Amino acid sequence: MSELEICKRLKQVMKRAEQLNQLQLVVGIPNDGKSRKDSNEITNAELGVIHEFGVPERGIPERSFMRSTMSEESENLGNLTKIVVSECLSGQITPRKAFSQIGAYLKGQVVEKITDGEFQPNTAETTKRKLAPVKDKRKKRAPDANKPLIDTGQLRGAITYEVREK
Repeated sequence: MSELEICKRLKQVMKRAEQLNQLQLVVGIPNDGKSRKDSNEITNAELGVIHEFGVPERGIPERSFMRSTMSEESENLGNLTKIVVSECLSGQITPRKAFSQIGAYLKGQVVEKITDGEFQPNTAETTKRKLAPVKDKRKKRAPDANKPLIDTGQLRGAITYEVREK
């Protein structure tokens, strides 16, 4: 490789690195201000915070699905990041695509955690409520509704990611 080719390649890498640095990835539940389909009062983002941190004074235990997933996936995330950043810097994928691949992976892991994670079980009262027939036609229970963090599936379905400009 000639010096000219090396300089061109280096400029391309620097440009891609600058483009990567202008973006950020956000994974979670957007606070769009919209109420859940089964409630006129609470949003999925608010419900997510309640479960993520718990509300002991209301008998709701912490059932972390975001922070715990990020912690558990740190090694895999580091490996994936190395791969996609390398692909980006070499020109194989765009910076936005690199962030999107990481976002899609993390979204999938968080959804999997909600679905299959080991959480403090529901109380007897919550189990009874979740197994009772639904009176409100706006509310439809998910097939796995008696699991902690799952009732209608709206919270799990609200998990997403966004690639944003800084």
